[in-house]
Amino acid sequence: MDKLEWAVDTVDGTTFEKIAGEVLRNEGYDVHESGVIGTDGGWDARIEINGRKGIGHASVDNNWRGKLRDDAESVEELEEEQSESFDLLVFVTNQRVTGQQELDMEAEIEEEYGWDLKILHRRHIIGITGHERPDLAERHFGFNPKRNDDHLDQIIDLRDERLDLISNREGVASDLEEGPTAVVHLIPNGVFSGNYVQQSDDLPGLPRMGKLNVHPGTETVGKGKLNAGGRMGQPYKSYTYLQKDGLYEAVDTWVFREDEQDGLLLNNARDTDKSLDCKAGIAVQAGIRALKEMGVTGTVFCFISLLDAKGATIAYETRISGPAVQQPLRTDRYTTDLAEIPLAEADVTDSLRNPLTEIWQELGWNVNLHYDEDGNWMGPTVRFGDIGQFPSGG
Repeated sequence: MDKLEWAVDTVDGTTFEKIAGEVLRNEGYDVHESGVIGTDGGWDARIEINGRKGIGHASVDNNWRGKLRDDAESVEELEEEQSESFDLLVFVTNQRVTGQQELDMEAEIEEEYGWDLKILHRRHIIGITGHERPDLAERHFGFNPKRNDDHLDQIIDLRDERLDLISNREGVASDLEEGPTAVVHLIPNGVFSGNYVQQSDDLPGLPRMGKLNVHPGTETVGKGKLNAGGRMGQPYKSYTYLQKDGLYEAVDTWVFREDEQDGLLLNNARDTDKSLDCKAGIAVQAGIRALKEMGVTGTVFCFISLLDAKGATIAYETRISGPAVQQPLRTDRYTTDLAEIPLAEADVTDSLRNPLTEIWQELGWNVNLHYDEDGNWMGPTVRFGDIGQFPSGG
């Protein structure tokens, strides 16, 4: 599967509704959108082509046939309510549709309602955004499929540049306390397509690391906004940072501590909101909220890194049975494989399960104490007053 196929398969409903309208216009339809119906990408519009009138619907629902049938019933009700008669129904989906399935549905809709049905499905969306209109992919997915540059390599290079700055205590990390550090990066797919806001002052306020509520200490710094703990001019132990291009960075030194007997310890206790897993999850949830407020859509790449932490092992509750021998971290810099997170995803714990568990496994564990055997989050639920909670739960 290439990058464009993956983008089409994982697109969120809000982004897909925008793509659907432009795809229909590309196919020659006059489109008059009426709005969003649901978070599954459910959307409708009045359409017209060659003097024939109808309704267009779009959805990312996996059960595309069931959704199409529901939409057809809604269009029939609209005909009755407004004493109108439509000639065609167009359904736009990112799902795979075979030729026989398409023929069967066309026959079913014509027999039931008398309309001509046109289905624009996964193959059409990939063809249009990949060949006819690569500008649509660039606008909504953040990359141009006709360019030869390797988008993912650029993302990784950007991440590594940021990690170098943090390790060297340069840029916004210049006043960060020395020592081992945990870093969370969220990098939008469209980070290289242009700034999402014109001025840094237009960026949303930020919470502190491990919090959801926006903190008044947010300040404009160069091309972004920074929220750092501690007094001005004094070393701080954590910060959050958001750039105009959508890069989000959350940095924390609190999760590490030195123990006379056990050496460098990484706090990943199961029942505390001060653990790496919990703080990283909250940081991702807060970062996604800020990115959505900026107008970022689609997906973000997430990386979790441990810097200057060679020799670290996990600190956990004594009542819990851990491995007979932990494997101390073997490198000064460890970064997880990327995780792709849809911005429309409410609960981020599912997308974070693999990278968080990867760190546990690197340190000699077979399991992550914050997830049960079915992959469900079993760490603490952290509430932040009227702001919400982590995990969000929807």
